[in-house]
Amino acid sequence: MNPAAQNQPAHDAKALLAQAEEASTASVSATEPPRGLLLSLALICAAIFSLHGVINSALWYWSLLLFLAPLVWYIYWSRKRAKSRPALNHSGKYMLGVCLMMAGMQFSNFWIPQTWLFVALKFMTVFAVLSTALWVMRRETITSRIKDGNEQAS
Repeated sequence: MNPAAQNQPAHDAKALLAQAEEASTASVSATEPPRGLLLSLALICAAIFSLHGVINSALWYWSLLLFLAPLVWYIYWSRKRAKSRPALNHSGKYMLGVCLMMAGMQFSNFWIPQTWLFVALKFMTVFAVLSTALWVMRRETITSRIKDGNEQAS
């Protein structure tokens, strides 16, 4: 290590520590799926589940093919990124996001809209619940991986 770097004032050390934390956060965030992919998954899932019970069952099952485009996007994206380490422990907030997503999907199965206005309301509700749950889960995974990396470095 550079001896001049060891004798820097405290405010420089704080700045260097902040830079290291930002770099760590950026590195971990780069290995997680992009927000656009998660939003597109939430959008497609909300669209499919808001039409459940409204359109023909055969057409509804064929609508699951809409997930192929995000799947190809994820496969193409994941080839260029560094391999992510799985989080060792998921936090309570992560599990709350999982429960929110499961409850939202279950609720959407109980709500069969009768008019297109209710289809739109169901879509907006399911999309809001899924995007919130995925956002919380992504954020908590990043936080958990940063915490795990900091503990391993000590």
